Amino acid sequence: MRTTDEQEFKLSFGKALEAKRKEKGLTQLRLAEKINYTDKAVSKWERGESLPDTYTVLKIAEALDTSVSALMGEESIETDFTENSEYKKKRLKIISVFVPAISAIGVFFICSVIHLALKNVPLTVEYANLSYVLAVPIMFIVLTVLSFIWWNRIAQFICLSGLIWSVGITAERIMSLFDFLPNFRYIYISCTFLQCITVLVFVFVHFLIKNKKEHINE
Repeated sequence: MRTTDEQEFKLSFGKALEAKRKEKGLTQLRLAEKINYTDKAVSKWERGESLPDTYTVLKIAEALDTSVSALMGEESIETDFTENSEYKKKRLKIISVFVPAISAIGVFFICSVIHLALKNVPLTVEYANLSYVLAVPIMFIVLTVLSFIWWNRIAQFICLSGLIWSVGITAERIMSLFDFLPNFRYIYISCTFLQCITVLVFVFVHFLIKNKKEHINE
């Protein structure tokens, strides 16, 4: 097992050496001249038949304008890690789009089922359309929660604003169905007040984060 590992390391070093040499446009002879070795020695290293000593590896890295870790194959591990991180970022980005979209569709699907159920009951027929009215604020509740998990501040602000106004409109529509209740349109004043508070909070957070970044950079 130890011999196999050693041979694999030799082959890995040889491939990295050959790749870096060709990348610099050097022949085996030219590289050998730079490090005061023969081209036969370089050929053996690249075929994985032998390994140079530590000092020679340093000279090779200097001649090829690269790092020892690159010749030893350690950078490939770092590259794999970076690629894996990029894959995770792309996957998270896809999830952050599809999960909210599916959630929104799911809300309207459930409300459609409720709508059909209410349509088939004589006492609730006139209230059946309210299921779709309620679907909008519920959808914005879901999107607002998800936006604070995955999305940026602009998306968070839009979702939160949509939640405020959809709740206000829905409340006004529901209350208007009952004659014994007073006019509920004053709720839009409350929505405007909440919207102003939302703007101020997001502006405050923006400048707070901006100042923190400037302080760190200093």
